Amino acid sequence: MIEKLKTAALTLLVLLSLLQSYLLAYSYPKYDPVKPEEYVKTDILGTHASLKDMLFPDQLVLHLGNQQHTVLYPNTVKYNEVMEILKQRFLEGFRKTNVASLGFNWDDVRNKQQGVEIRFRDGLPMNVLQEVMQLKGDLQGENDLITRIWIFAKDTNEVRAILFTDTANTVYEAIKADFTVKDIEKFVQADESFTPYKAMNGDYYLPMKPLTIPSFKMTYTQFTADQLKRTFFVDPTLTRNVTERDGSEIYTDGKRGLKLRNEQHWMTYTDPVAATENNKVDLRESLLSAVQFINQHGGWNGKYGVQKVPQRLLPGSQQYVFRQYYDSYPVINTRNENTGFMKLSLQKGIVASYERSLLTPDLRSSVRTEVQLAGGEPLEQKLAAFAKKARVYTIFPAYRMVVTEQAMLLVPAWVAELQDGSYEFLD
Repeated sequence: MIEKLKTAALTLLVLLSLLQSYLLAYSYPKYDPVKPEEYVKTDILGTHASLKDMLFPDQLVLHLGNQQHTVLYPNTVKYNEVMEILKQRFLEGFRKTNVASLGFNWDDVRNKQQGVEIRFRDGLPMNVLQEVMQLKGDLQGENDLITRIWIFAKDTNEVRAILFTDTANTVYEAIKADFTVKDIEKFVQADESFTPYKAMNGDYYLPMKPLTIPSFKMTYTQFTADQLKRTFFVDPTLTRNVTERDGSEIYTDGKRGLKLRNEQHWMTYTDPVAATENNKVDLRESLLSAVQFINQHGGWNGKYGVQKVPQRLLPGSQQYVFRQYYDSYPVINTRNENTGFMKLSLQKGIVASYERSLLTPDLRSSVRTEVQLAGGEPLEQKLAAFAKKARVYTIFPAYRMVVTEQAMLLVPAWVAELQDGSYEFLD
């Protein structure tokens, strides 16, 4: 009897062993993945934006005929009216040519023909411009940046559209422009609020009377080191920090780095990316990646516009600059000032570096004061006295940001952009 029980027990153990072996061999374990957000909480520091929000001309120049001109700036009634019509029409088919081959007398086109210039200060590639206007057909010139589109009435029945590039003599002519002469007449319809502008060297325009522009004063908040660590590092508890002699703080997890210049209210984030020999880049896709990265890492502390995209043929990392706008005008920094922009470098579509302000303005506390900027002869005298006038590329109104311990001030000023791309205030 005992022998039978032993045999039965042994048989049961063998069967259980075989069953266990089968389960181990042919079944799959159930994983319960730990999501990063369950152990790292990312603060939402600013607002989200889309690329389309940041693509707009910095100026619309209206040519009224009879040597009369005016300039429109973003977020104004007439600017928005003109842009609405521009978005409803299309340009189709593009022929690459040069200025001389077109056979136009551009002084006559500027001073005698009615039309509009759509100006993008540093230029955009055509496939990005499609986010702003309807461009149809084969989009040529992947290595060209469109700096302005000039649409004008050649005669009573014909409208022409010419796209100028960042290469001096290279232009594109739209074979078909879905605009009528009546559209052009609507663009330039007389308005008592128009400020007359004077063409300077054919490249930029100055008002012939003072401009009234609001200045603003408001309080602000500043990102903290803890907020930024949670934003940029997967596990902020693993970071170590060093304080440099100038007071800058550096945080790193061994690969990524975050440098805070608290006195300048500025930060620089770096994430080394392996170099690549393939320099071909889709600027639109890279722009989308840059916008999404900012959305996920700090967000936007105000309204921004795409200011600078890289030339496709330049090797190495691709740099993108987003310029801060307030009301209708950009916030401009001189060479040594860190304010008014965000800059990212991308390699292979991955952000390798990211610079931005730590400040977020409190718009609810904003106090507005009207200020007059010089125009006409007083402005021309300022320009004549400007030490670098021979190197001026363009002049435009903008804001200079002044930050105190308690407040942020946006002060209207005339800005000269020099031929090397740097900025100087005339005042």
